[in-house]
Amino acid sequence: MARKTKAPQANQKVVLECIQPKCPNCGHSMWSDYDNDRTIRTLSGVVQLTLKVRRCANQQCESYHQVYRPEVEGKWALPGHEFGLDVIAYAGSLRYQEHRSVPQIHRALRQKGVSICQRSVSNILDRYDELLSVSVTDKNRIEKMLGSQQQVKKRARWTTTTSRAGSVMGD
Repeated sequence: MARKTKAPQANQKVVLECIQPKCPNCGHSMWSDYDNDRTIRTLSGVVQLTLKVRRCANQQCESYHQVYRPEVEGKWALPGHEFGLDVIAYAGSLRYQEHRSVPQIHRALRQKGVSICQRSVSNILDRYDELLSVSVTDKNRIEKMLGSQQQVKKRARWTTTTSRAGSVMGD
């Protein structure tokens, strides 16, 4: 379906550079190949990201001409998505902590100034569920984030309940 309204204009511009200026395989300097613009909608507004994409210029390197995007891009949004991770986390917290419906979450996001349609709210909740399932099944990643195995078990029980009977999964 076509968009009925204009895409919101960015109220903030951020330039992202690669942290590693040298090729990880050969150690030669990578040259800046092109800029990639990306617009992300966050809770604080619309952000225009300019990504400085680099490539290895060493013809003998196995990574010759391989694209290297800025590492911090992943802190803003998921690949190929227009909504920031903060929007995904906020929608997920409304859904699973406050038990809000999709129309209620849509209304709350609109009140926060996020230009979004109801269908996109459903898509965001799907992404939240995927991120949650990866975080619960990847014990090493969760241990690093939370610190101890006890906290992992406690958080996993709290966040992963079935929708049918309300019982805890994995017990």
